[in-house]
Amino acid sequence: MSETAAETLVLALGIYFGIGLLVGLIYMLGGAGRIDPAAKGKGLPFRVRLLILPGVAGLWPIMLTKLFTQKEPPVS
Repeated sequence: MSETAAETLVLALGIYFGIGLLVGLIYMLGGAGRIDPAAKGKGLPFRVRLLILPGVAGLWPIMLTKLFTQKEPPVS
């Protein structure tokens, strides 16, 4: 792998996880209750868990789609 290709890969991953961090913060501050019925009505300590942010940051395309398309939590 050339140096230019490696730099491009690192830049692309940085952009991906930067967008993921923004989506994760949006999810934690207000979107969690719309997607997950267990998170609805919970306070900020529940939403600000260290495992939620990396998961949402890694799966941000799925979570962003759910934030914009899902109107209310699914009924279980």
